[in-house]
Amino acid sequence: MKPQDILLGVIVMVVWGMNFAFGKIAMTEFSPMMLVGLRYLLTAILLVPFLRWRGIKFLHIFGLSVTLGVLHFAFMFTGLKGTDASLAAIAAQIQVPFAVILAVIFFRERPNRRQILGIAIAFAGVAMLAGAPKTSSSLFDLGLVIIAALLWGLAHIQVKWMGAINPFVLNAWMSVLAAPMILGSSFIFEDGQWEALQTAGTAGWGGVIYMAVGVTIFGYGIWYKILQKYDVSQTMPLTILAPLVGAASGITFLGEHMDAFQIAGAALTIVGVGAVTIGRSAPSPKLEAGVDSEAKAEAKAEG
Repeated sequence: MKPQDILLGVIVMVVWGMNFAFGKIAMTEFSPMMLVGLRYLLTAILLVPFLRWRGIKFLHIFGLSVTLGVLHFAFMFTGLKGTDASLAAIAAQIQVPFAVILAVIFFRERPNRRQILGIAIAFAGVAMLAGAPKTSSSLFDLGLVIIAALLWGLAHIQVKWMGAINPFVLNAWMSVLAAPMILGSSFIFEDGQWEALQTAGTAGWGGVIYMAVGVTIFGYGIWYKILQKYDVSQTMPLTILAPLVGAASGITFLGEHMDAFQIAGAALTIVGVGAVTIGRSAPSPKLEAGVDSEAKAEAKAEG
């Protein structure tokens, strides 16, 4: 990879990793689903020029907007509210092993030995995070983050079924469809929305802007271009930076602490996910014709 592309990739990983801490800060003013809904609403407004009807598999995109846009982020941010950002950033990476397991079930893909070993190590690491003797995080909320990771794996399968599509068109439709659903869910399951809109300040609105502009439009825009220029084996190692930045941002900006047991669990998780990612075999022609690389990029959009 060219040095400038490596630098851009690192910047994207930093932006995505810090989303855990900034999202948690924003949730001091907005409830989880409302925050996600506002993020999608702003993204939809900004990406209106990319809306296209021609060649769109509407039912597939609608299904993806439910799985990824609503369920995944509802579970992820609701869980993040009661979990340390540093812990959630690491645990969320179990979504990569989940995606490999679901690909075996739905596409009969065969993971290699390194990937199988990596999956086992990653799950062992997350089990250590969940079983840490002293933590300020709720085990229930950490469970929601893990469910969100499983939902991302399912969304990965849906993206493969969808076939080739312009990523900005996909994000535009995802935002338009997901915004009313997640905001509606917020009004059903959460409260205090009107008060939050009236009193929210820099933390809340800054988080919305950061997620919509930084994470989605800037992050995906740069990352997709990198994926188009290089093989997955070259780009995927960069994604290991995202959980490391996420953990560091939680410790730096939120004053969180990880003890030796949690650090060991985090290290196992990252090593396992790294083995799964770097040990990925060459994609089949069927996947090369689709948007497998786009689905891989979604793994690091926790916001």
